[in-house]
Amino acid sequence: MDQQTELAKVKARIRALAARTVERGCSEAEAMAAAAKVGELLDVYGLTMSEVELREEACVQRSLVFADPRRAALKWLFPAVLRFTECRGWTVGRAEFALFGLEPDVQMAEYLMHVIAGALAYEERRFRESSEYAARRRPAQAVLRSFRFGFAARVADRLDAMAERREAAAEAARAATPAGTALVLLKEQRLSEGFRRLGIRLTTVHRRMTVQDRAAYGRGREAGGRVGLDRPVEGGGAMPALPRRRR
Repeated sequence: MDQQTELAKVKARIRALAARTVERGCSEAEAMAAAAKVGELLDVYGLTMSEVELREEACVQRSLVFADPRRAALKWLFPAVLRFTECRGWTVGRAEFALFGLEPDVQMAEYLMHVIAGALAYEERRFRESSEYAARRRPAQAVLRSFRFGFAARVADRLDAMAERREAAAEAARAATPAGTALVLLKEQRLSEGFRRLGIRLTTVHRRMTVQDRAAYGRGREAGGRVGLDRPVEGGGAMPALPRRRR
């Protein structure tokens, strides 16, 4: 038996032992014995539960469709959502957004896209009702596009800043624990292998933001600063709970 095969069997055993809990019908003594054995195996083989779980986490692909004029703003901030959630993604045609990654990350990206789209629709309605919009001198669509791009730019900036903070914290943790580096490399490997199996070849498209109304753009940036990105919308009830992220 080669080393990789042996390690795969050990990880399968760890997962089976970790599932032996009181909630699943085991006695307290059985659950404690299983937990002790898990700790022993992790120590002997130099593993962590995060690594064991990550190897079994499935890569999934999801598609979202936003078929309204706000989709251009969503396309602008889409790369920032992908970076923050550690997913791969692309657009199909005019309205479809495709997500690919480990399932908890894709769930997070899907959640954020819906939250952001809903917030943009809400903030745009408020802007349309404002005296500033009523007194506009430019065509309505030019003003609204500027507002949407301001919103998108601010949300993208916030997501990038959050991603940078998380990456810095992860880098510090990896410096303290060498196993953390292996875990990051393992995740990248899983994503690369899964994406390669899709057989999709992506091309980079550079988008240009045209702002015709600086005041509307500024109002959009203010609105983008109000979006709740790191937790579910309080009391909304319409959005699912924020999925737990694996580290």
